[in-house]
Amino acid sequence: MANRFALGVLFVTLYVVLSAAGEVYAASYFQQADVFVALLLSFAVVCLMFNLLARHGGGGATVTKWSLLVFVALNVVTAISWIGLFIGLKYAEPAIVVAFMVALGPTATAWLNALIRRQGAPPAADIVVSVTIATIGTYMIWISASGNAGVEWGARSSFGIVLAIVAGLSLALTNILVKLLFDRGLSGRQVLAHRFYGTILLLLGLVDHSSILPEISQHWFAIAAIGLSTILIPLLLIQQGIRHVEPFTVNMVLSTAPIITFLFQYFDSRIVPSSHTFVGNVLITAVAVGNIYLQYRRSA
Repeated sequence: MANRFALGVLFVTLYVVLSAAGEVYAASYFQQADVFVALLLSFAVVCLMFNLLARHGGGGATVTKWSLLVFVALNVVTAISWIGLFIGLKYAEPAIVVAFMVALGPTATAWLNALIRRQGAPPAADIVVSVTIATIGTYMIWISASGNAGVEWGARSSFGIVLAIVAGLSLALTNILVKLLFDRGLSGRQVLAHRFYGTILLLLGLVDHSSILPEISQHWFAIAAIGLSTILIPLLLIQQGIRHVEPFTVNMVLSTAPIITFLFQYFDSRIVPSSHTFVGNVLITAVAVGNIYLQYRRSA
């Protein structure tokens, strides 16, 4: 059990590091490029690849009517979480956006997991940690609104943070829905193959179709880099993490993402390093790492 827990935490940690680097790069790229074109191309390729892997991989349970309903819900929240994340990255400081997402994740997951998977009220320690991280998230709101973040506060940045909050709630629900499908015997490849149809349909409605070919010809390398570093490889890693550990533990490891994202921001010249953002990220990371240790001791 302890080895399974450690392996799950390792997968999610690798996801955090790679995603943080990719998100900072994407935030910089989106300042002068079309977000929707890049995302549409990335998710179309990712969806195709995972469908091919699922066809050749075999295994996994048959999709029932109940599983189909879960897949529909998963497609909706996946579209909200991913598109909300990337638009938030365009308008606000990446470390703040990631902090808002992961600050809401543990609080929402603790109660959604109890409600949807019917496991009863979460342990008192999990509730305390969730409330603590949510409180630190409130401090991050003050950082942004008071002009102490790395990106200047304004209507665009506030919109980005609102989207990050919505994306954070959607991400918490996403983890639960994926775990429900795993509980029904579906494989990781099956889940990945069928979870992005809603995202692609929404992006098809948002994108300017006349800009697709010019965007590909001018920025194909950047689009490929964003797709690989923020979507394809991280998804393979996080799926394995979710399979090995509970959703709350996944969100605790994800809570280390803000400080890692903050460090990668030093490679982006448009972002001014903020000590206030750093303090908020360190607080979230410290609480998350402490709780991971408690989770590990509990599973040993």
